Amino acid sequence: MCECRHMADYEKLKYDINEIPLAEAVRTVLGVPDLEGLEVSDKVATREEDQKTRYHELFYKNYESAINPLYRKLVAALLGEERLKEVYIQRVPTFRVHLRNSVAVGTWHRDKDFGHDPSEVNYWVPMTRAFGNNTVWIDKQNVDAEYGEVVVFDGANQLHGNVVNDTPISRVSMDFRVLARADYRPNEKRSVSNDVPFLLGHYWDVP
Repeated sequence: MCECRHMADYEKLKYDINEIPLAEAVRTVLGVPDLEGLEVSDKVATREEDQKTRYHELFYKNYESAINPLYRKLVAALLGEERLKEVYIQRVPTFRVHLRNSVAVGTWHRDKDFGHDPSEVNYWVPMTRAFGNNTVWIDKQNVDAEYGEVVVFDGANQLHGNVVNDTPISRVSMDFRVLARADYRPNEKRSVSNDVPFLLGHYWDVP
């Protein structure tokens, strides 16, 4: 079961990291002993570069076998059986790496600016400690979160982004979007992160 608490511009959910050990799976896929200890970047990533690290390559290459089963389990835990019947989910979540001295996302934005449906809801899933300047910012407010928490917000319409990570650790996370089936409108525009059309069977999937 998820524990929820309401915040000013977002909501936090909790899940059991022993039942859904995402961080352990990602650490194995990346071949690193500690997600918080990734190297310091020698430059600040741009929007064009923020999905092109070797960590992203490893995550997506091993996604189906190592991450997808846990992702599906997480979605079911967060949304519940009844709501799952009413929504589509992002087929492959977006992976983020916020190295020290860099950013995880190269531009501040509202997702609708990049072709997303205004009705989407964002779920942001940290797999490390997220705080200070290594975390996501929503409407210019940094959002502290721990592994095992999920931040839910209106990313399609709320301005969000991040700043250069000057904390002592790297932050690793993933995020995904949920759309009510009643609000689904086929959209041939393509996602910025993974260049797939906003269509069922491509960007969207049945939970």
